Amino acid sequence: MDVGVPEAIAAARSPFEGIDALVLCQGIVAYNRSEFEREGWERVVRVNLDSLMHCARHFKSALKLRSGTLTIVSSVSGLRGSVGNPAYGASKAGAISLTKSLAQAWSGEGIRVNGLAPGLVDTKLTKVMTEHPKRREAVIATIPAGRLGLPQDMAGAALFLASPLASYVVGHTLVVDGGASL
Repeated sequence: MDVGVPEAIAAARSPFEGIDALVLCQGIVAYNRSEFEREGWERVVRVNLDSLMHCARHFKSALKLRSGTLTIVSSVSGLRGSVGNPAYGASKAGAISLTKSLAQAWSGEGIRVNGLAPGLVDTKLTKVMTEHPKRREAVIATIPAGRLGLPQDMAGAALFLASPLASYVVGHTLVVDGGASL
């Protein structure tokens, strides 16, 4: 579904009555400085921020039924400026704040909310960077771990946040960036 359409989210039906763990990991970016224009800005914010709240609200009762966990994926771009992508950076900062707000609002109802802020992960969203050898090597040089993140790196962190091992972690956004933000 297109999570940028609130009606599509509202019409979504879960195959489960209760949800143990929900990870909201949607995101887009608009390149070529198009986020400085109204259409680009609004499209990115609709998907990267608004849809998080629509999805969280839509699945809240299923999470509450199982005392489930909600993990909101943002980005390290939400912790610093994003030169060519202001909507992306602002929407990811909003996702970090939404994580804290929902954690405060819903923890008393048995729903534990946390976040995950990936650094540069090799996915189709980042191909503009990762498929160009010079750009790729330049960014890897800034990462103490010496490599790009992989989807499985994010999956491990998400599993931790959803697990009983993190039962006293509430409202935190875990940075998973190989040390790049140090």
